[in-house]
Amino acid sequence: MSRVRSTPALLRFLLSTILAAVLGLGSASPAHAKAVLLRIDKPLPVELKDRVTELLKKIRPADWEQAVAESKVAWHASWRDVVLLRVEVGCGQRQCMTLIGRLTDQAINLELTILADDMVWMLDVFFDLWGSSSAPPWIFKTEGDAGLVAISRQEGWVVSACSNCTSWSSREPDQIMPPEPRPAAPAISPPKSFKEFSQDLETLRTR
Repeated sequence: MSRVRSTPALLRFLLSTILAAVLGLGSASPAHAKAVLLRIDKPLPVELKDRVTELLKKIRPADWEQAVAESKVAWHASWRDVVLLRVEVGCGQRQCMTLIGRLTDQAINLELTILADDMVWMLDVFFDLWGSSSAPPWIFKTEGDAGLVAISRQEGWVVSACSNCTSWSSREPDQIMPPEPRPAAPAISPPKSFKEFSQDLETLRTR
């Protein structure tokens, strides 16, 4: 799992600049500073259930069955292999286990776990961080107008707290169609022993 790194003053400056641009407080044009507001409230798709179940068995061994039953997801048009999952079991003041993972044919590789509300603000502003190109920030609501900013770099996720960054109570979440389903690949059967292989050949000869 990728490491979460602490945030220096430089990152806080970058984040405040990005937020000002998106909120219209800076000089950036809307074409360069857009945002999508999502609510993590969609039912777990059938094609993801097996992979989510295997993931939650590992990280929620005491209550994985209930956790799977109470899991919700969010959609974004640009996603191909990203899973944003909210487990609505064992929450406190709307703060629930929220997971970001990468989807493979047979599993979900967990990358980040946080406690957050069901709202996430996704920006489309790209910038360089510590000498590496970073994905656009995601801002998860926590308490009041505070939040957590999560930024994905090739080297791992960066998470920082932010204040007065989730004042979106008057805005309705954006409605986005789900991506094309990506069904799980069939399990790979173990190789047959020589004896089994010989028996199969013999069966073919006698047909």
